[in-house]
Amino acid sequence: MTTTAYVSRPALVFGEHLVDAARVRDDILAWNPDHPKFEVVRKALTNLPGTRRYLRAYEEIVADRSPTQRKDDVFDVILQAAQQAAHAAMDNANVTPADIDCIITTSSTGDRMPGLDVHLQNTLPLRPDIRRRTMTQLACAGGTQALIMAEEHLARYPGHIVLVVAGEFLSSLYQQSLLSIEDLIYKALWGDLVAATVVSARPLGPDASLRVDHTFEYVIPHTTDRYRKETDERGDHFSSTRASLRSVTDLAPALLAWLDKNTDGPLDFGILHPGGPAILAKLATVLDIDEEFTKHSRDVLAEEGNLGGPTIFSVLERTYRTPPADGGRGLVFGLGPGVAMGALLVTWTDPQA
Repeated sequence: MTTTAYVSRPALVFGEHLVDAARVRDDILAWNPDHPKFEVVRKALTNLPGTRRYLRAYEEIVADRSPTQRKDDVFDVILQAAQQAAHAAMDNANVTPADIDCIITTSSTGDRMPGLDVHLQNTLPLRPDIRRRTMTQLACAGGTQALIMAEEHLARYPGHIVLVVAGEFLSSLYQQSLLSIEDLIYKALWGDLVAATVVSARPLGPDASLRVDHTFEYVIPHTTDRYRKETDERGDHFSSTRASLRSVTDLAPALLAWLDKNTDGPLDFGILHPGGPAILAKLATVLDIDEEFTKHSRDVLAEEGNLGGPTIFSVLERTYRTPPADGGRGLVFGLGPGVAMGALLVTWTDPQA
């Protein structure tokens, strides 16, 4: 028996601090006037226009703080936003905390023991006997992987209702300890978001929903250095190598083979994690898709930044505002450290159509 998973309309909690990317760029350049590749950095940052959404004031983000101050602040802020997002997502699906049978959380910045899942179980509150699935090492792939895990959980427990919470406070990683071109670009790319959605074996709530039809996971062998989280005397930060720009191209054969096997025509819409302009452009080339297909992903990147794992939920929320036709086929795609990919083929289902 095949169990179908439906993803309800997500709820988003953004940082209330809106900052021009130009300000971030200008400060990076002003603080690094003697950088050996100053012109290369300047040109790279000029290609990152728009705005960023931060959970803390910009002045706090760029201030020098101890690792302990950063880590405690990150978790407390994510937890508060996660409570808001979770309640709003349950309202969207017309369910209550007592209805939730499983919670799946993903956060690579808000890692603590006990984790976000247990804290939310206490504060929402959720029942003591729910199933818990927590992920802390997926970063940008976290959103897609959480949905894949929700679909797999429903295959075992088709009567369950699953709450998915994805939260990243990426701006908290802003520090000056590493100054490679890639590190400086990340500083200008990051934004913050905590998102939640409800996944179930039947559509919930009055809105349309995504039906999950197929899922796919793939890891490029021997690429663990391309994206990584490191810790030094100033705290945690993400880093990468220039080889990371080849990741989409390296994934293309496996991704295209999976799509060819499970689709019988062109896709209608995309919910794509926009890691950065170059990554999104390469993905568009690989998939042979037009600008309309990537519009929401490009807009999220420009107006909010790279939000890590929760990014796909911001793209999904924009899809709700200008929805595809009932029955439209789409692709959900996320890419993260490993290099690991998570992808879902989905169908837009609208009860009002």
